[in-house]
Amino acid sequence: MNDKKVLVSSCLLGISCRWHGKKLRLSSYIKRFIKENPETELISVCPEMMGGLPCPRPPIKRKNGRAFFTCPDKKLRKNVTGPEVTDFLERGASLTLQKAKEEQIDLAIFCNWSPSCDIRGFTGRLLSENGVKVINTW
Repeated sequence: MNDKKVLVSSCLLGISCRWHGKKLRLSSYIKRFIKENPETELISVCPEMMGGLPCPRPPIKRKNGRAFFTCPDKKLRKNVTGPEVTDFLERGASLTLQKAKEEQIDLAIFCNWSPSCDIRGFTGRLLSENGVKVINTW
């Protein structure tokens, strides 16, 4: 167990890696975590990019345990799916788990609603199944 290292979704750290490629401000949860845990090393990961997906990219929709590119228009996303990208998300999840094991990490702070990082997503679920506590936030 290593309470001095934590995996963190890169987007929560303000890194431009989300599907739209836009940089977001540093998450308030992360700001508070850093203040309360100044000795902890935050290890930035983006499982989607680690799995080989580009940035920017179309948004991803999960359906029946698979993942597909979909339409950026929120009103149309429910009905529109593009090419399957499950293999990319599974590869990213596996590489993220490998990183957690190498660094002996038992906590991940990941982006809520992400097809990868969410606790129901490919990476969040795989880490949880392997003993890493996953906190989802935004």
